[in-house]
Amino acid sequence: MLFHIFYRRFSYFTVDVDTERVSDGKILKLIRAMLKSGVMEDGVWKATETGSPQGSVISPLLANIYLDEFDQKMKARGIRIVRYADDILIFSKTQEEAREFLAIAINILEIDMKLKVNRNKTRITTLEEGFHFLGFEIKGERVGIEKSRLKRFKGKVKGLTRRNQSTPVKEIVKELNPLLRGFASYFRIVDLQSTLRGLLSWIRRRLRAIILHQWKSTKKLNRVLRRAGWEEKVNLRMNKWRSSHTKAVNYAIPNRFFEEMNLFDMTSYYHPLSKYPILDP
Repeated sequence: MLFHIFYRRFSYFTVDVDTERVSDGKILKLIRAMLKSGVMEDGVWKATETGSPQGSVISPLLANIYLDEFDQKMKARGIRIVRYADDILIFSKTQEEAREFLAIAINILEIDMKLKVNRNKTRITTLEEGFHFLGFEIKGERVGIEKSRLKRFKGKVKGLTRRNQSTPVKEIVKELNPLLRGFASYFRIVDLQSTLRGLLSWIRRRLRAIILHQWKSTKKLNRVLRRAGWEEKVNLRMNKWRSSHTKAVNYAIPNRFFEEMNLFDMTSYYHPLSKYPILDP
C-alpha cells in the first residue's frame, strides 16, 4: 500500500546563499538585492536583516536553493519524494517504511538544515484515504480540485461580478477571462468537464443578473424578447437573483451572447474524445 507524508514549512526561514550552491553571479546579485529590499508592514517600510517572508516573489527560488540539500540526501537514501517549493510528498510501500522515512526527513530538516517541521501539518496517510497537494485533491485513482481552492476561485469571480455595478458586461468579461483561463489551465490535468461546465453556467448566470440590473425595468427585457421571437409579455423582479435563471431571461440573453463577447470557455481545454486534456506545445 502506498503511503504519503505531507510536510509544510513554517512562515519564515533564513537562507545563507553561497557560491557552493549557486555559481551564477547575476542570480546571486539579484537575490542579495531582493533580500535587502525590506518589507512593508502596516504601510510602513522596514529593513530586513535576514530571512524572506513567505509569499514574497523570491521565496520559491530561495526554498528551491535551500531545500536542494534535502532532495539530494533523501535521494541518496533511495527515498522517493515529490517537492514543489516547501510542499513535500514522501512515498513508501508500507506504514512502517512511512514512519521510518518521516523520521529521516525530520532529522534532515531539523538537525542538518535547522528548519522547523510543523507536526500539525505533517501526516501519514494512504492513497485510499487521500490527501491534498498544490490545490489538488488526490484520492485513489481520482484527482480533483481541493474544495478550498474552488471556494477561493468562486470568491474572486463574485468580486468581479457584483450585481449592482454599472460596468459594461463586455468590460467585466475582459477582466474575468484571465482568471478563467488561469484556473482552467492550472487544473487541466484533471478530468473536470462537469465541474467546469457547472462553473461556466454559474458565471453566465451572474452576468445575466448584472445585465438585468442595468436594464432596470422589464421594458428593455420585453423589447429584447420580442426581437428574439418571444411572444408573451414578461413581468419579473429585475434585481432578484432568481430572475436571472428564468426561461425568458435565458431566451433573451442566450449562451451565444457571451460567446460573441469572447467569454473564455473553460471546457475548451479538454478534448471531447479523451479523458485527458490536450496540453499546449
